[in-house]
Amino acid sequence: MPMQRISKRIYYGWLIVAASGGMEFANAATAIGILTIFVIPFTEEFGWSRTEISAVTSVGAILGASLAPFSGRLVDRIGSRWVLVLGGTLVVVACVYLASVQTLLGFYVGYTIARTADQGLIKIGAAPAVGKWFQRYRGRAIALVFFSGSAGIMVMAPLVQLAIGAWGWRAAWLLLAAVMAVLGIVPSFALIRRQPEDYGLVLDGGPGPDADAPLVPAFERNEPDRWTLRQVAATPPFWLILTSLFLASTAGSGVTLHLVPHLTQQGLSTGQAVGVISVMSTSSAVGILALGFLAERVPPRFLMACVCLTTATDIGVLILADNLAEAYLFAFLHGVASGGLNTLAPILWASYYGRGVLGSIHGLSRASQVAGFALGPLILGIAFDRWGRYQDALAYLAVLAVISFVLVVAAKRPRGSGKSVATPT
Repeated sequence: MPMQRISKRIYYGWLIVAASGGMEFANAATAIGILTIFVIPFTEEFGWSRTEISAVTSVGAILGASLAPFSGRLVDRIGSRWVLVLGGTLVVVACVYLASVQTLLGFYVGYTIARTADQGLIKIGAAPAVGKWFQRYRGRAIALVFFSGSAGIMVMAPLVQLAIGAWGWRAAWLLLAAVMAVLGIVPSFALIRRQPEDYGLVLDGGPGPDADAPLVPAFERNEPDRWTLRQVAATPPFWLILTSLFLASTAGSGVTLHLVPHLTQQGLSTGQAVGVISVMSTSSAVGILALGFLAERVPPRFLMACVCLTTATDIGVLILADNLAEAYLFAFLHGVASGGLNTLAPILWASYYGRGVLGSIHGLSRASQVAGFALGPLILGIAFDRWGRYQDALAYLAVLAVISFVLVVAAKRPRGSGKSVATPT
């Protein structure tokens, strides 16, 4: 078999990582950190309010959240390949359409398609595609995928800004469509496969379970794969983590969409504000890698709690930031926190409940996060349109992040392997 011959030279799971990483890189097209660059051009050309622009992320997020549980189940049944290909294709179609949009309704249609594909398909397929191929190296493998997503924003943010300056914002959407077609759709179609057992390969590419076991950290040894989704839902830690992810995502996403307008209101230039996005993406990329490798040595729950607390801290910094140095400090902290939240969630789920229903759990998890993504930007948009400032609403988001920290701390790993539901340890 070709896959077995490839794996004699390099474990095929790493090709899964490369393809998923390419999809995440290209998926910068749907990122709030990229949309924020379009806010001012849209306002200047069409006169749209911040609430009107913010609401489109909420609409797409709600639809993505509705789709996520179903696509998660699909990932468990047939793998991530077709889920990712469909998601990438919809993003390309949406970006091409957005390049010609003339009305607010048209903008809503185009960006809703892109955001739904992002949250309901791509985000659901990418991490489980990798998680099902690794245990010992799961932390670094998933981290590399999310690192690619941060790298995509880091690279594409200045390129989009340059494209807008040189050819206008319509050309920038076409650029994003081309990147998705080449780096996202093609590798996913060619390389993504369901799980190693389907092709006679061993998890992690090792010689066998017994040889791998001593190198797996203590908190992941004998990782259960026999949980059903119903049994998972019967454990309190599942709901504590799910609620925490919702609150932390509400806080983080609201900040990201309104970052450029807020910083320009605080006295920074548009170019400096876009530079802050690049710093945020850089720190996110570095933080993702660091946390991914640490998650192979340190319990993911501890790392997740630190990330939630960092989110509260960085929002506090942003409230006071009125110069470039303070904006960069916020960007560093927020980048680590936002990247860490997305990276650690599937690692934490797998360490608690195994690989068997990872796609289904991740689908529900992303639905919870996407609901937060929908609420956060809307809160800040309404606050700005009503009071002309963001600071008061930002303070409330910081409180939500603190609550998410408390919930993660309380979410101890459940006993058992899914055969019976037991109390947490």
